[in-house]
Amino acid sequence: MWTNMKTMYEYGIGNTPMMAVELANDNKLFIKQEKYNFLNSIKARTAYYIVKDLNTEEVNGGDESTSGNLGFALRYFLDDMGVDFLCLVDESISKEKLEKLKKHHIDYRVVKRIENLDYRSSRIKVAKELQDSGKYFWSNQYDNRNCMLAHYETTGPEIWEQCKGDIDICFCPVGTGGTITGIAKFLKEKNTNIEIIGIEPMGSTIFGGTDGEYINAGTGLRGPSGLIEKYIDYIDGYYQINDLESVRCCKGLKKEYGLELGISSAMTYAAVLDYSHKEKNKSIVMIAPDGMDSYISVLEDKKYAGDGLKDNEKLIFEQL
Repeated sequence: MWTNMKTMYEYGIGNTPMMAVELANDNKLFIKQEKYNFLNSIKARTAYYIVKDLNTEEVNGGDESTSGNLGFALRYFLDDMGVDFLCLVDESISKEKLEKLKKHHIDYRVVKRIENLDYRSSRIKVAKELQDSGKYFWSNQYDNRNCMLAHYETTGPEIWEQCKGDIDICFCPVGTGGTITGIAKFLKEKNTNIEIIGIEPMGSTIFGGTDGEYINAGTGLRGPSGLIEKYIDYIDGYYQINDLESVRCCKGLKKEYGLELGISSAMTYAAVLDYSHKEKNKSIVMIAPDGMDSYISVLEDKKYAGDGLKDNEKLIFEQL
């Protein structure tokens, strides 16, 4: 165990601000802005919880499959602990995230896509193989209970306090499942009537559907993670959002509110907008995992310069 570790609040993790936004039909949205965390993303919470109970005498080196944000955060803490770290990323990582890893001299490996697997599943396969080699400890954010506890013990309580318990529904982007399961477990224990809605990119199959390509490296997965399987009963429904709509909403958030949020946040906002046109007088919470700075190259890509969804690309919403 890391005996010299500071508290998460001494690091500047947690207590992130919320922004209130008025939506259609007298709905009110509260955006939980995780880019104001230490290291600029929600993954600082996850990384802290992953490493805080590690026995450094038993761990010589660590590895993790990540889109970049978690790897950056893990490396910071593990460096303080004197533990070597390898960050596994894939070819879908944004140019900005990769440059960030290079700038901070973080050891990384770009994993090629394995036949019949998506990018993230390919990274997971390599992470497992490295652990099986005996040279690495895989922190396994996909099935690590501490990843759920990070949000059950910190993010969920913060949301409840900031909203003074006035919450009808919470929208959360989903990848590994730690964020949504921790928040959902806490909020449902406070009020079973609060609805929890997961958001994944179209092409991801965490909640079902057909496998496909998508740009959102920070969210999505082929099938549910172990955490989602364990805590699925806390989740009430899900949206699947296509890439073009996610990029459109990312630009729209900046133009409308001056909010520079990432693609996962924008994807979640697209689902919120759809919901707000169907419901009235609801108090809505939305999780915004990080900021826009890691996605500039994606936003400038000409193939995402359209105005939004085509008629045959409607948002998909399903109850679980």
